[in-house]
Amino acid sequence: MNPIRILSASLAAIACAAATGAHAAYPDKPIVLVVPFAPGGSTTVVARAVAERAQQLLGQPIIVENKPGAGSVVGSNFVAKAAPDGYTLLVGQTGFAVNESLRKDLPYDTLKDFTPIALLADHPGVFLAQAQKPYDTFEQFIAYAKANPGKVTYSSAGVGSWPHLSMAMFANDANLSLVHVPYQGTGPAKADLVAGRVDVKIEAYATSRAMVEDGRLKVLAVTSTERAAELPDKPTIAESGYPDYETSYWIGVLGPAGLPADIVSKLQQAFTTAAKDPKVIAQMEQQSIVPRGLPAADLDVLLKKEITKWQKVIEASNMEKQ
Repeated sequence: MNPIRILSASLAAIACAAATGAHAAYPDKPIVLVVPFAPGGSTTVVARAVAERAQQLLGQPIIVENKPGAGSVVGSNFVAKAAPDGYTLLVGQTGFAVNESLRKDLPYDTLKDFTPIALLADHPGVFLAQAQKPYDTFEQFIAYAKANPGKVTYSSAGVGSWPHLSMAMFANDANLSLVHVPYQGTGPAKADLVAGRVDVKIEAYATSRAMVEDGRLKVLAVTSTERAAELPDKPTIAESGYPDYETSYWIGVLGPAGLPADIVSKLQQAFTTAAKDPKVIAQMEQQSIVPRGLPAADLDVLLKKEITKWQKVIEASNMEKQ
């Protein structure tokens, strides 16, 4: 046999073994988990709860780092440009899928520049009204909105936010003329809802539960395909005559494109196991968050579905790219 071929084969085998060994040793240093929002929101709550358990399973610290800016684009782009070695990861959420169609000059491709790892959790959305408004059921609201076209207002944290697009999608499905009132953040949008200066709003139940429980807001319906465990008497929008309607605020973990399969497997195992840990589940449920703990394939399917869904909503609503 040709000595050169023997040497080449040996070198290739050594290189392969070295690469396998390097991946087998993963992780051998701390992992950074980027949350593309300011601290305090539910995305950070889920990230910290899951990371605390996942780092025990991986044997290395997981540092949750908030990198807010441009509706999650800054933090997402940071991860997209990171080395695909498993040490820089992203906490993606519904807005991550929305940005693909809403943001102009997006510095990355949402599907091509990331590797799905695990779907951690989601929030059931609720259709809220101020307590004194003249409708107590979803059917009553529909009748009121149809009788008052162009007069019913809804608030959101800003153009392109999940609450905005979720309500726009509903208005399209129900053929209703509703007026969007955007705010700079969830706080003022909710404050004016409570004060009665706007009529309705969609948002995650986690961030509105206290105001529902003390009677300042009322839930007319939920936006998920199934009724919320905490609100069993509230119908879904789908069962109220709009069978194709569904939206929720999901949270998952992704890495840069090109992440090796064995590293993805280790991370997937750690994050899905962590999301199903009883302590983590208890932490999420206290915040009205539904734990999922589903593998990379599920997140991949969801992400593609979400990009298509929100693109249709944005086009149907004639929204300008931001």
